[in-house]
Amino acid sequence: MSEDLKSMPKAFPASKRIKKSTGNEVDLIDLDVTPVMNLFMVLIPFLVSMAVFTHIAVIDFSLPPAQSGSDNTESKELDISIVVTSKGFRIIGTGKKLDLVPKKQGQYHFDQLRVLLKAIKFQYPSQKSVVLVMESDVLYDDIIKFMDICRESQFPDIGLSGDIG
Repeated sequence: MSEDLKSMPKAFPASKRIKKSTGNEVDLIDLDVTPVMNLFMVLIPFLVSMAVFTHIAVIDFSLPPAQSGSDNTESKELDISIVVTSKGFRIIGTGKKLDLVPKKQGQYHFDQLRVLLKAIKFQYPSQKSVVLVMESDVLYDDIIKFMDICRESQFPDIGLSGDIG
């Protein structure tokens, strides 16, 4: 057994190496980015198809025209205005002014507005426009309800004004 050990080559100690690398020769490695590209080719269409798109409702309205010096009194349409204040609302037409419909328990009486507008539409079926004249302290939700009721009552052209006078 001692002869077998003598004939075997001796191992180098752990602290010594036969050939130390000097670092002069560096092999350039080409990175394979194909798997990453494949991941993006699958991931991007998936994320785009799963995105949630919201539809924002748009309310069409028009601003009142600038007043010019010429008055056209022979128009076949009424100039209907709904004056909305913190106390209630009132419908004003060409030459007529309806009584104020007061708020009930802090809420506008929208059913009464609906009835009045349908009566006006029955008398003037060609009328399509109405102007909402708002005080500055009217809530946005109430403005939208007034606009919705005007559209339901066959008045699609809604103008907004902030001038009460």
